[in-house]
Amino acid sequence: MKKTLLLLLSFMLLYTLVLAGCTAADPLPNISVPEPIDERPPEEERREERILRLDEQNLGFPSVYTVSPRGRGYLLTSFLFDTLTWKDEKGIVPLLAERWEVSDDKKNWTFYLVKNATFSDGTPVTAEDVKFSYEYIQQHPHPWVSLDMVEKVEAVGEYMVEIKLTDIYAPFLTEITGNVPVMPRHIWQDVSDPHQFNTPEAVIGSGPFTLEQYDATAGTYVFAANPNYFLGAPVIDKLIFSEVSQPAQALANGDLDAAQRISYGEAMRMKEEGRFTVIEGPGFWVYRMYFNFDCPEFNEVSVRKAFYHAINRDEIVVKAAGSGAVPGNPGHIHPDSEWYFPGVKDYAFNPEKAGSLLDEADILDKNGDGIREFKGSPMKYELLVANDRVNEAEMVKSYLGDIGVALEIKAMDQQSVDSLLKEGTFDLALNGHGSFGGDPVLLARFASDKASLGSTPSVTAQGGGQWVDKEFNDLFSRQIREIDYEERYKQVARLQEIIAEELPTLTLYYRKITFAFNSETLNGWFFTKDGVAQAVPTVQNKLVYIRGTWGR
Repeated sequence: MKKTLLLLLSFMLLYTLVLAGCTAADPLPNISVPEPIDERPPEEERREERILRLDEQNLGFPSVYTVSPRGRGYLLTSFLFDTLTWKDEKGIVPLLAERWEVSDDKKNWTFYLVKNATFSDGTPVTAEDVKFSYEYIQQHPHPWVSLDMVEKVEAVGEYMVEIKLTDIYAPFLTEITGNVPVMPRHIWQDVSDPHQFNTPEAVIGSGPFTLEQYDATAGTYVFAANPNYFLGAPVIDKLIFSEVSQPAQALANGDLDAAQRISYGEAMRMKEEGRFTVIEGPGFWVYRMYFNFDCPEFNEVSVRKAFYHAINRDEIVVKAAGSGAVPGNPGHIHPDSEWYFPGVKDYAFNPEKAGSLLDEADILDKNGDGIREFKGSPMKYELLVANDRVNEAEMVKSYLGDIGVALEIKAMDQQSVDSLLKEGTFDLALNGHGSFGGDPVLLARFASDKASLGSTPSVTAQGGGQWVDKEFNDLFSRQIREIDYEERYKQVARLQEIIAEELPTLTLYYRKITFAFNSETLNGWFFTKDGVAQAVPTVQNKLVYIRGTWGR
């Protein structure tokens, strides 16, 4: 790993020279970005370079529109781009906005910006950049945030912004101001297609790091500390992410300083051995079954209920998830959430009950081949799943096979699974995602009349037929505008009851989140309350790199 790092750094100058002749339309699979001028005092420059190495997937070029739409992708861009507000281990904190006010009708918000924030090219961050960023995202829909409720944004002077909403929006400070990246107007104003914008200018932001290099082939990211960051320079000099097939082993070998993509069992063994520090956080990551409602049989609630009774969630948690998960709740919201309602209908593992439900719906095995028929068609389906979740798929195949439903497993890489879900090119699918803690806005995935879901994965993702329930739609629309917590909780409880009664998706389990690190490097890690931005469950909060301490 050390040799690889030296090679990466040695090629930096060569990459910069090559990039000089590129235009915004040029494809750039590998990219290096020059660092800002380092204004640290001489004694800091002389100390040993602090390099932190972690494992991560290849999530694409880390600019606002070109990175992966999954939560991990957004997290990478957060190192480069700041938002008005943010969250730490306790909740909402100021970031580019040092304070804010809201009108009595809760529709008009005024934000007062810090006056010492600059983009990494040295340009000050002003109210015009904030106004531009919100309007740009409205004009160019972003996969991570919806601004449907924003009516108007005005720059009042150089450091004050007013945001007017079309209506009350209860999670405004977390889902909007804590989510919209502020982009430099002088760079982005001439970008007509942000999805093709992958030049060095595309990663100029006001965050605590700059992008030094991205190797698309190797899946390696090198972030350099921004010494001029308005909250203070990061305590580390470089942050390196790379794809590692066995992160636990790489950590043990000293090739990584921290590992995040490790199994629960691996993390517990490390904790027991005592060589590394292991922390466990809220598992706001859900694994569930998707139905494509273009298939008529999946519109029958008796079929969905039969499937849920047939699947042994407790056994999946133990055997497939290695006890590193919590069994799914039929009402979908995690039991650790403050919005969880425990009174929803349950579906205990009961194959006999599952079979009876199908019998009563006249879905029978009439030709004796072991497979039931729905209106003359055999219940045979392709089950889409990511390569690293085949164990879960095999167990589900066995459970449903016991009640006369035949599955053929189609295992693919995660990116392909996400794409097919988005297109609606699937019958049944198993898939997991974060963005699951925090505000009940996450239930937008069940609201069929909401045109834009931001990054919230819908019941069938963005493709395929949609489950529709008028009561749910009406109630979801009301609760998102409800400021009174007690009243909103009652409404959210009813939403969970509807989900449990209708089962438009089958919540199988919530994965526990673990993180192992060498305490001789960076200390001060924490899990963000309700997850970073729109509920990304992680310790990779950029504030750790500002507040933390170096152990060596």
